[in-house]
Amino acid sequence: MKREYPSVIGVLVHGSVARGEPGPFSDIDMLAVINSGKKPSDFSYFDGDIHVGIGFLKIAELEKEFTDPKAFFWARGSALATKVIYDPKGIIRRVLLRWKGAKPPHKVVEKSLWDTYYYMIEYSGKMRNGWRKQDDYMTRHSARIIAHCVERALIVLNDISVISENYVWHQVLKAGKRPRHVRTDYPIALGIQGTSDTSKVYRSASRLCKETLRLIRDEFRWRAKHIRFRELLAEPLEKHGL
Repeated sequence: MKREYPSVIGVLVHGSVARGEPGPFSDIDMLAVINSGKKPSDFSYFDGDIHVGIGFLKIAELEKEFTDPKAFFWARGSALATKVIYDPKGIIRRVLLRWKGAKPPHKVVEKSLWDTYYYMIEYSGKMRNGWRKQDDYMTRHSARIIAHCVERALIVLNDISVISENYVWHQVLKAGKRPRHVRTDYPIALGIQGTSDTSKVYRSASRLCKETLRLIRDEFRWRAKHIRFRELLAEPLEKHGL
């Protein structure tokens, strides 16, 4: 890789291989970090019957994730479960060390919770529309979006480092700050506990939505700095049909 891409300053392996828990059908996820210049296109190949994926990232992009609300908790978790396999100048190790001890800036926390709060209200309305129209797809799709928003909220409120998408739902269910009925409602709304009864999905997602919105409001109402978010948190949930 270094021979074909001279701008590469480090190579990482992440995913199940880095964590030391690959299954018989696991692939190998690698990330090549470049210093500057045009970023090469990602590619993949098969080594025997093992799929190997190679992605590229600029060092500046890696640093930028410290301030990205969508990436922070995932990037920090990834840093805890990533192996460096090429880093001659120690640049990547220094960045990962910084990541492992990083605390989310207030702006990251507030933007994450603001977006989550807004989308939960929006999709609760879509779900009610689907339920009234007896549209199972719209109802279940909206319920799943709400469940993902709950994931995001609990990750932020509990300052969770997301190690892998394979573990995130376990981490959510074990969170200290969580909705009262999350263990019952979250698996149903997300769809990992299947049911043919759409009314059960609707009821679980509705309760999960209300409890999570109240949790965000109670935990963050007096810490929010942006006036629009403070105003949104001050609105009664009944105004939004909740």
